Amino acid sequence: MEKTPGIWPPLLKGMAAATAILAASLLPAWVALPLAVAIGGGVAYGCHLRSAAKPDDTEVATELAGFVEQSLVGIYCLEADRIVYGNQAMADILAYPRDALSDLPLSRVIHPDDLDLVTENVRRRMAGEVDSLRYPFRILRGDGQIRHCEVHSRAARLGGEHRLVGVLIDITDRITVQHELALYARAFEASSEGIVVTDAMGMIVTVNSALESLSGYRRDELLGQPVLSLEHRISGTRLEHIVAAALSSGRWQGEFLALRKNGDVYPTMLSISALRNEHHAVSHYIAIISDLSPIRAAERKLLESEGKFRAFVELSLVGLYVVQDGRLVYANPEIARVLGYDSAEQLIGLSVEDMTATEDLPLLRDYHRRRLTGEMESARYTYRAKRRDGSLLWVEAHGRVFEYDGRLAVMGIALDVSQRIEAERQSRLAERVFESASEGILITDADSRIVAVNPAFTRITGYSAQQAIGKLSRMLMRQDARAEFNHEMLDHLARDGHWQGEMRDRRLSGEWYPVWMSISAVRDDAGRINSYVGVFTDYTSRKEAETRLHYLANHDGLTGLLNRSGLMSQLEREISRARNLKQSLAVLFLDLDRFKAINDTLGHGAGDKLLVAATERLRNQVKATDLLGRLGGDEFTIVLENLPSPEMAADVANRVVDAMAQHFFIDGHEMFVTASVGVAVYPGDGHDAASLLKNADVAMYRAKERGKNTYQFFAKEMNAQAFEHLLLENSLRHALERGEFELHYQPQVATETGEIVGVEALIRWRHPELGLVPPARFIPLAEQNGLIVPIGAWVLQEACRQGKAWLDAGYGLRHIAVNLSARQFADDNLLGYISEALDQSGLPPHMLELELTESTVMQQPQDAVRLLLRLQEMGVALSIDDFGTGYSSLVSLKQFPLDNLKIDRGFISGIPHEGDDMAITEAIVAIARKMALKVVAEGVETVEQFDFLRAAGCDLVQGYLLGRPMPASELMMRLAADKMLLPRVETGWQEIHPPR
Repeated sequence: MEKTPGIWPPLLKGMAAATAILAASLLPAWVALPLAVAIGGGVAYGCHLRSAAKPDDTEVATELAGFVEQSLVGIYCLEADRIVYGNQAMADILAYPRDALSDLPLSRVIHPDDLDLVTENVRRRMAGEVDSLRYPFRILRGDGQIRHCEVHSRAARLGGEHRLVGVLIDITDRITVQHELALYARAFEASSEGIVVTDAMGMIVTVNSALESLSGYRRDELLGQPVLSLEHRISGTRLEHIVAAALSSGRWQGEFLALRKNGDVYPTMLSISALRNEHHAVSHYIAIISDLSPIRAAERKLLESEGKFRAFVELSLVGLYVVQDGRLVYANPEIARVLGYDSAEQLIGLSVEDMTATEDLPLLRDYHRRRLTGEMESARYTYRAKRRDGSLLWVEAHGRVFEYDGRLAVMGIALDVSQRIEAERQSRLAERVFESASEGILITDADSRIVAVNPAFTRITGYSAQQAIGKLSRMLMRQDARAEFNHEMLDHLARDGHWQGEMRDRRLSGEWYPVWMSISAVRDDAGRINSYVGVFTDYTSRKEAETRLHYLANHDGLTGLLNRSGLMSQLEREISRARNLKQSLAVLFLDLDRFKAINDTLGHGAGDKLLVAATERLRNQVKATDLLGRLGGDEFTIVLENLPSPEMAADVANRVVDAMAQHFFIDGHEMFVTASVGVAVYPGDGHDAASLLKNADVAMYRAKERGKNTYQFFAKEMNAQAFEHLLLENSLRHALERGEFELHYQPQVATETGEIVGVEALIRWRHPELGLVPPARFIPLAEQNGLIVPIGAWVLQEACRQGKAWLDAGYGLRHIAVNLSARQFADDNLLGYISEALDQSGLPPHMLELELTESTVMQQPQDAVRLLLRLQEMGVALSIDDFGTGYSSLVSLKQFPLDNLKIDRGFISGIPHEGDDMAITEAIVAIARKMALKVVAEGVETVEQFDFLRAAGCDLVQGYLLGRPMPASELMMRLAADKMLLPRVETGWQEIHPPR
């Protein structure tokens, strides 16, 4: 061999590594040093077998290699994750042939649960993060055994390459010993007998918990004390004798009396043994103390027990009997009950054969003979016994021979096993069911290999029993492309014992089909799973029905669009996708304006057709990948995915609004609807489907508030407003019953005399937390939720009551005006609660003036005329409020039986600077006078406005100039002052009351 200078550096490094490893294992130095040389040289030699050695090194390398090969510990060299060298001891530990260690992956010999640990430590050492490591792990031997090992290794540079050299020690025996020691320690502590250990001098070394409980002393009170000093518990002389006996013979056992710490005397059984060391000298004594108190108590109760034994036999739930000479000489009550007799005495003297089914007599005679002749000591058999009434039952008898009254007899027990026999019959029936069941059934062993299938299995899958048995079943395999066990299912079966669910299977023909599978785990007597039973049904027809039902459950039956449930599910998926891709999406909430009017007028059939037509228009405005749903009624939702900017959502919303504004032709009718659209954008306006949909809904209502036929983007303040709106609405529902409403009254003054001739009753809400809530905040809410009707009824009752009170007090008011909302006017009970308010208060009907807006009476003009005529017949005055702001149709106006017109404040505010307002006001006054109607102007705030209206011929005025709305008590003070509000030439307006 040639001399190669490169062998010594790796040799030295290998020696250093091995020395460090062996030192870490706490081997003696005289062992570690030569072994280090052997390991270092051998590892270097083994890792560089392919390198030529110098001639001078050949002898050294050979000797070192011999040391390594003869080492009793496993020595190895790693390159990355593979063993490139291992000595014979290493091969023995791993149970692999020696030549298999030259290129053996770690993954084949490391236990799977410890592979990550070993791989990480190899990486750390090779990376130089640590110099060396020592740790235990488990290996998988080539023969399948699992062993515990400990590795000591470090990185080394051998032949210019980074390698890992180390020592592998099998510590399985050490682990076993450690476990046994731990077991002994637990047994010592868990023993129910008191145990004391002393040294050779009799000093207490340790005691267990049982001794503490037995003696009443704590462990710390006993440790280190001489055992002979415990004479207050055990006689010292006696104890010295016991110790001497144990010393001479190695062990002593006997009884003695002991004292507890509290002075109680109790009998014990003491056993003392002397423990000797390797030199046969006594090193310790161990004493085991058993409390005999229970035994003595048991002895005292022995006589009682004997009496109780007979009672036990008599009360036993098992039939007990003694047969002698073929007849019963003893029977307990249970066997009498089983055989249908009233008492055991009735059985005494009866022949056993007379109580046995004829067909089973040979069996009974044979067993009886064999026991009496000594052929068998005991017997156990089943036969049919005959009850007193002649009926038969299955009995299992257990009997043996014994001496009774000096002669041989058979004593035994008899069990009614009729139910067990029936269960066996049921088992046989189950076997027939297995064969004839329409569901496929297969049974596998614990390794999922099929051991049995029924005919239905063959019918469903196409596989015969011969083709299936012995093959791995797919029922415990994963359903994806990976052909491996479904560990999640196996864990479920191990935990709960059963699993059921839907899976896919493949027939012999290759066709995939759905099955509903129910799997049960069967355990042996030790509780280990030894087989699995699978019952499955071809799920194809049901799956198709489920698919159809799922479609119906998630789609609107009229339009075919996603319904609320389907849309919410799809929207959540789109949000998740947008979140992962860091994209935006928009939710458009659309509501058709005026759809209800069309539905109510032309019927639901026409309304449905309009919804279908609207759906088609919406489909034309969005991409095929966008979501489109109908939430119910006339509400639609659009989800725009992968939104590049909010402007795109605005563009789609604008197109939708424009498309919906085009006329529809339904059943020969031209229809017009518009759309109000709210837009919410992810992620700014919400992170989940519910939030986005809610916020888009809020924005849609804002679009409606803005006049409809438009769209609005959601803004955060809308939520606050909507929340406040909700709280206010909830409070409003209880305000009436809590008495939180009150009426304020605004004076109406005659322009000619300045006299307060009437008032308008205006509702106020005194909220317990918000204070006085203005009508503009809660009246629209009451209109929306229908509370305006009961609130309006209360206003009528309270206004009439107050008006009658003022009338009785002598105040010269001519009328009290009350506003009627559109909901009130449409209520069928309107006439009833107006009449009730007048009757209960006693207010003359002509003093009640009802104010209605033009839009209210013009919604259903013909119905409105009929209702107004009936109100006029009751004597109530009628007034059109806010005249000039609604329909203002004189043709329609003349048909209504009205008494007053009220000019809206919008025209009054422009006087005297706006010529148009002045002209319109003069025209309204002139028209009213021609129609014999009184005119009331509201919103008068300046003297100039008052003067103009008086000059124009307006009858009554009201406004802040003449008095703000005020509580009844404050108005009474005004009325009591009896001030004239008409301006006088000599005093001007000094006498007019300041606005309130």
